[in-house]
Amino acid sequence: MNSKVMCSVFGILVCLTVVVPAVTAQSTPFVVYGHVYDRDTNPCNGSTVLITNLNTGASWDAENALDSNYYQQIFATGTDLSVDDPLQIQVTSPDGIQSNIVEHTVTTENVTDGGMFNINITLMYPDQQTWYLTSIGKPDGALQANDGQTHITDDLMQKGARGGTGDYFNLPDNEVAWFYADVGAESDIGFGENPWEAHIRTVSVTGRQVNKSLTVEICRLAKETGDVTVIANHTKELWPGRGYYGGPYLWDMTCEDNSSTTQDFSTGDWLAVRISCDSPVPLGIYYQPEAGNDSYIASTYSDPGYPIPELSTMVLFGLGLLMVVGYVGLRRKRLRSK
Repeated sequence: MNSKVMCSVFGILVCLTVVVPAVTAQSTPFVVYGHVYDRDTNPCNGSTVLITNLNTGASWDAENALDSNYYQQIFATGTDLSVDDPLQIQVTSPDGIQSNIVEHTVTTENVTDGGMFNINITLMYPDQQTWYLTSIGKPDGALQANDGQTHITDDLMQKGARGGTGDYFNLPDNEVAWFYADVGAESDIGFGENPWEAHIRTVSVTGRQVNKSLTVEICRLAKETGDVTVIANHTKELWPGRGYYGGPYLWDMTCEDNSSTTQDFSTGDWLAVRISCDSPVPLGIYYQPEAGNDSYIASTYSDPGYPIPELSTMVLFGLGLLMVVGYVGLRRKRLRSK
């Protein structure tokens, strides 16, 4: 080949090598959105929504409006977040009284879909506690509910944390599911006479399950006997429902106070929850230990801190006793001086 031609070809190749850019990873949009509801499941407009990537520590104030309970935030996959990053969503009501924090871990499916959708959040009062239904057997020492019914589960409801390895269980109409707190009341304690919350996720309701009822009962089990007293309850009529892409469907329920009983616990009494359904076709109830696939109970906003009153409550009670004792002593001293 002619040397001039070879030089020309070499020059072209060099130019091509210089011009062609290096291939780099591309970021893609990732959307997180949902709605915020107050403890009574009413839309809560104008809430503050802070989303934090717990792996990187980066935080974003989600976009929302004062006249809407909708929030949204757009991230860049590969830049703001990646698969397996845990996202913490912290929501506070406009008046600062109600709040909630949830966590969702980014999955490969989320990235493929382009985000996490319909991450709806129900707010709670600061003193409320949550108990998550689990597939873990009831704790040692827990009272057995003495209700004369057949139990399909006698499992733990774990305070403030998800646990176990289960997915969901099928609840038939001739059995009940029981979930127990990890410990009994360690002192005499009272929840007041206020409603509880139940957030139960089920499989899609279809066929003969439609128009049947799901019932949640918050119960006190008497020490030593396990006799059952229902302190709050709610029955929800089931209708056809499907979660996003056929996933779990969330039923938000307000368990009203049972006016014929009190929510007072004596030392050794046990907190437990009974769930039943009158559907002729067993209803699948989720207790998967993953945010968005779980079921849980939230206590009344006047919760004093079961199983034992919070320190502040005990201090106030102690101060009250000291004042009473002091007053009685002073009065006796005055009577003796007369």
